[in-house]
Amino acid sequence: MGLCQSDEEKTGFEKSKAIDKQIRQGAATDERTVKLLLLGAGECGKSTVLKQMRILHNNGFTEDEMTQQKRVVYNNTVTAIHQLIKAMQQYQIKYSSPDREVDAMVVQDVIKQGRESEPFTPELAVAIKSSKPSDDYFDKGAA
Repeated sequence: MGLCQSDEEKTGFEKSKAIDKQIRQGAATDERTVKLLLLGAGECGKSTVLKQMRILHNNGFTEDEMTQQKRVVYNNTVTAIHQLIKAMQQYQIKYSSPDREVDAMVVQDVIKQGRESEPFTPELAVAIKSSKPSDDYFDKGAA
């Protein structure tokens, strides 16, 4: 600019140049940024995809985040097994052996005590692995 500029105009011009520079830098950064829109119904796995991307492309999770995620996995597993047990009772599906009924009681006790988000005890782990309907249920084609 010329000699006829006031101090305010010079200051304004310098601020304008600084803003323009920031915009150019932001545009360069935005060009390298990939934006992804995940659409889907609730509970269909959108956040799971984001977590997997984070694990693959970032440094993963902090210790606190991993502890929290483990609790979610424990909870989901115990809750799912409990739902299966309730369905077996509702539809009068027999267990493969009387021992499996004991296993079902172990899972139900964990739910009653509110410990479904805690790490599995050895007894609970065996109960989860063993909980299944009798084999003849599947042989009849009822599944």
